[in-house]
Amino acid sequence: MGNRLKKKTKRNYVEDKIREGLDRGMYVDISYIKKVEHPAQNFIFPQHQQKINLYKYELIKTYLYGLFTGIISDPLIKVVNFNALASNSNPIIVAPDIIGTDENGLAIVENHTVFVNLKYKDSEYKVTVLVMAVEDGPYSLLKYFVAALGSEPDSYRTIELTDYLIKEAIRNSYYKNKILSVVSDEMDRVDIEPVSIENFVNEDLECLYIPENIKSELYRFHSCVDKYSEINTGLRYMLCGEPGTGKTKSVRALMKMCYGKATIILAEGNVDFRSLFDFASMFQPAIICIDDIDLLIGTRENTFSPNSLGALLQELDGFEKNNVFMLATTNDKDLIDKAASRPGRFDMILDYNKINKNNYLELIKSYCTTPQVNEVIDESILASLQKNKITGAYLVNLIKQLEIKYKLDPECDLREYIRNLINLTYRGFYKKTDEKQMAFGFNNNGIENIDFQ
Repeated sequence: MGNRLKKKTKRNYVEDKIREGLDRGMYVDISYIKKVEHPAQNFIFPQHQQKINLYKYELIKTYLYGLFTGIISDPLIKVVNFNALASNSNPIIVAPDIIGTDENGLAIVENHTVFVNLKYKDSEYKVTVLVMAVEDGPYSLLKYFVAALGSEPDSYRTIELTDYLIKEAIRNSYYKNKILSVVSDEMDRVDIEPVSIENFVNEDLECLYIPENIKSELYRFHSCVDKYSEINTGLRYMLCGEPGTGKTKSVRALMKMCYGKATIILAEGNVDFRSLFDFASMFQPAIICIDDIDLLIGTRENTFSPNSLGALLQELDGFEKNNVFMLATTNDKDLIDKAASRPGRFDMILDYNKINKNNYLELIKSYCTTPQVNEVIDESILASLQKNKITGAYLVNLIKQLEIKYKLDPECDLREYIRNLINLTYRGFYKKTDEKQMAFGFNNNGIENIDFQ
């Protein structure tokens, strides 16, 4: 990597030390400090190397090549040249290998290591994006890095430059304004998978049977996303209620409405909140969606991940990222620590209740395509459903089961079947088992049938 013929200087010595570190496979963030006489600042960082994730590594290569070819423009950066290493076994400098384009038409660079000369804020830098195999016991792990080297006395913004490249590469990537499933872990690894909007085409907020005041607040959330350039602030909503009351449907409907106007991030698995919010903060705007947040953070006394609650509180307290919106759901807000749900950390906590009897017939007409099923749902059945406070999801499932039964057995007595079906499914979904009976396993003593009037 080094030029053996050039005269040794103090800067050459620093560069050689950097190369020695890279050749040894250093995989920690490093900065070499050299004291200089400079009117702006007394210490400079002539070189900074930062460990990055795989997706950042690929996006930075694509972003820099886009700047080089002129497909992307940035007022702060001008790429002078862009070269690559042929391969580790054939370490010669070559033109980059382009293997295709992403969804935005930006070239995908195949080479494992690229070398870029650029100007950032009118100062010259050499940037290297590389991958190294680092031995870890009997295995070799791939580590990814971006490194910046100042080429002149005024080139001291190497840390600032690497951070800027990461943020701009993500902002200009095919991730922008898409729906992304994001999984992070304690090792700071982040997996990102685009999710098709086709999964949400059937969602419609207007068709949900939820109170109008809640629906109005959800429309306000959408308006703030839609007019983000004017409002310039994010909202954080928590949706609370029993399963089947429409919380997840509401979030999915909002995702469909906001698609193309914001980057929507679905938090999956064991969430690292710091990585999640850092990733979201790179987009203008972003929406973080977390389903069943109580399972992730719980309370101080009862949580699956002790660090998750503190991490979320820290992110919400330091919530200066005005570009980040948030939608979270929980089946029971009492399962969430009071500190997480207090005013200021969430802008709005919306309580979802079970569906009102007045909406039963509308819901049945919306979902039921079999006239014979519609006919058997009379006032006595509607009254019994209301008495037992069933959810909209329960009613939709009931219609589904009745339609299946009719298609399999058109001669059956649907009126008798629906009564038996309601008793059976209600016990399964809603009947609470006595704690004393639970101690010795299954017990059907004391189960009551629904009383049809």
